[in-house]
Amino acid sequence: MNKRFAMFGRVLVLLGLYCAVAANAAKLDPDPQFEPDAEAEASGSLQGSTWVGGGPTWKIWLKELDSVERLNFIERTTGFAIDPYAGRPGEPEGYHTFLVVIENQGTGQLSFNPQSCWLQTNRTKVLLPQGLAELSFNYRLMGRELPVAYENIQKALFERAILLDPGATASGLLVYERVQNNTKRWNLGLRLTLSDGERAAFNVPYRRTDVKKKRSDG
Repeated sequence: MNKRFAMFGRVLVLLGLYCAVAANAAKLDPDPQFEPDAEAEASGSLQGSTWVGGGPTWKIWLKELDSVERLNFIERTTGFAIDPYAGRPGEPEGYHTFLVVIENQGTGQLSFNPQSCWLQTNRTKVLLPQGLAELSFNYRLMGRELPVAYENIQKALFERAILLDPGATASGLLVYERVQNNTKRWNLGLRLTLSDGERAAFNVPYRRTDVKKKRSDG
């Protein structure tokens, strides 16, 4: 009996040590944060935390939003305070969200296709926007249906190709799955088709906040 109690005591001690190590590891390895990389090559200029760029006939503004800003934009745009991308309380953010504003300053139509907008990490992983169609697919994989209420926020998202008439402005969200924790840098690339059929590119870089010097990362 004494041997059993002794063994039980050793198990409790080991379990306590494991929990302490896990807790310390969680404190030392928090969810990484990212910021615009002003030192890297970009298509536009950085104004505060917003990238601004364009050409003779078009202009783009792009800013990464946190979860509160994302919900505020959805509510202002749709009238519904519903965020399909919100995580559970206490859990890390699961997505990168960007507010994109596009203005057609030319005399012909512009075309913008969100599915031509990619996020590529320094580890060569490429991500595409996660619209309601992708969320619905993920729900089905779990044997569930996408809540009908989520469809109310569709007009807040850039999900399908759009045409902008001369003088028109369009705004919406591009949402991507969060990059892996070992990612150091990534680039977001947007593409527009101009009225003459030419393609215009807008590329902006981001880096982890603990990466301070410009260098090549593998």
